[in-house]
Amino acid sequence: MRTVLITGGNSGIGKATVAGLAQRGWHVIFTARNEEKAESVKKEIIESTKNQYVDYLLADLTSIKQVKECAEAFKNKFRNLDVLINNAGVCLPERRITPDGMEESFQINHLSHFILTNLLIDNLKHSEDPRIVNVSSAAHAAGRFDPDNLQSEKQYSSIRTYADTKLYNILFTLELAGKLKDSGIKVNVLHPGMVSTNFGHEFGGVFNFIYNIGRVIMITPEKGATTSIYLATSDEISNVSGKYFIRCKPAKLKNPYLTEANQKLLWQKSMELAEMNLK
Repeated sequence: MRTVLITGGNSGIGKATVAGLAQRGWHVIFTARNEEKAESVKKEIIESTKNQYVDYLLADLTSIKQVKECAEAFKNKFRNLDVLINNAGVCLPERRITPDGMEESFQINHLSHFILTNLLIDNLKHSEDPRIVNVSSAAHAAGRFDPDNLQSEKQYSSIRTYADTKLYNILFTLELAGKLKDSGIKVNVLHPGMVSTNFGHEFGGVFNFIYNIGRVIMITPEKGATTSIYLATSDEISNVSGKYFIRCKPAKLKNPYLTEANQKLLWQKSMELAEMNLK
């Protein structure tokens, strides 16, 4: 039985990914902030899939301490990790600072996943076919990389900051794929499509109005989870790493900030912010 850990698995694309992999007979562990909601989702998926191997770990991705505790809890309960899916993500209406002193969407969308991934590398190495799947967005094409403005210190725009963090997801993927090229661990990144979820639910006014109208042409969370599930399970890409996928197909990346120098600089900056001594 293969084991997967999915961040943000109690709603939207994450929940659909949990259900899809549980349906395939996988042991699925997902992270969530709220225990009551996580327990409800767990029971729902066990009932719908008849798979008893569904578990969760509590972690608020706005807390580095909780991310580290989540990794430790996983290590204490499970030895092997076949696939890690870094799924959780937010787009926020205003610039908010976490208890760790960082801009919230930067910490949730990038840094917490950077930390969690590095802490679980050894667990992935125990798998015969280890994979890391990062959920980005086509919005990355509008993202910018400014090492002196990683957390929107100079000027905050919800959409711009979101696009920047989605670009970081891809820079992280490419750098990590290079670092792990001799380890057997495959690392890929994807755009799930325009999915109808509660994403951006904190927005009001015109944004919320436009988003609700746009739901008419958006795909379901189940369809949005298709590429994540494909990258986690398909034998077709068992030897593919460092690629960007849309609708289960490799796609071209188009952003002038996608350079090897920026990959390495983001890694360095992330290491400094995480205060970790990782090789």
